[in-house]
Amino acid sequence: MKKLISICFLVILGAGSAAFATTTSQIWYFDTQTSLVPDVVDNDYGMPVLTVDTSPAGGWVPDPTGNGGAWALSGEIDVIVPNDPVQREYKTIDILLTWRAGDLGFLPNRPLVGVSADPMDSMQMDILPQGSAGDWNVTLYKITIWPNPAEEWIAIKGDIIVDELGIVTNCVPEPATMGLLGLGSLALLRYRRKH
Repeated sequence: MKKLISICFLVILGAGSAAFATTTSQIWYFDTQTSLVPDVVDNDYGMPVLTVDTSPAGGWVPDPTGNGGAWALSGEIDVIVPNDPVQREYKTIDILLTWRAGDLGFLPNRPLVGVSADPMDSMQMDILPQGSAGDWNVTLYKITIWPNPAEEWIAIKGDIIVDELGIVTNCVPEPATMGLLGLGSLALLRYRRKH
C-alpha cells in the first residue's frame, strides 16, 4: 500500500509539473539495510546520493512481517539531488516521507526537514499531512527555493523511523523564458494559418 502511495506521488507530481520545467524524481523504499541507492529514479543529471547517520542509537530495523524494513534515526538522513545546472528563477522540491515516531526520548519524535543549496537566497516550506498507511504517517513537504541551484542538500532528522522517502524536483524557467516560448508559439500558429 505504501509503495502505491509513493508511485502515485511521482505520477501526479510529474504530470502536474510546469511546462518546460526540468523534473527529477527518486524513491527509496529502504527494504534492505545495505541498499541506499534509489529503488525508483528518473534523473538525467546523475544519481542522487543518500547517507544515513544513525548514531548513537538508531539503525535499520526489519519489518516484523518480513516485508522489508525501515531506518530508525537518532542522527539524520542526508540526500544530495543533482539537477539541471542552468540558472533559473526558482526550484520546487516535493518530499513525501512515510514515517512513525521513535521511542528514544531525547529527540523530537517528528520529522525535522531542511534544505540547503548554493545559491539559495530564500526558501518557503509548507508541511501537508497526507494521512496514514497503517501505523505509518505520510507527510508531504512542499518547498520552493530561489534561485534554482544545480543541486540541493536535504536533511531529515528526529527520533523517527523512516519507511519510504520520495523526492521530486522541478527547475522552473524564469518568466522571460516562458514569455519567449509563448511568443514563439504564437508566431508559429500565425505562420501556419497563413500557409
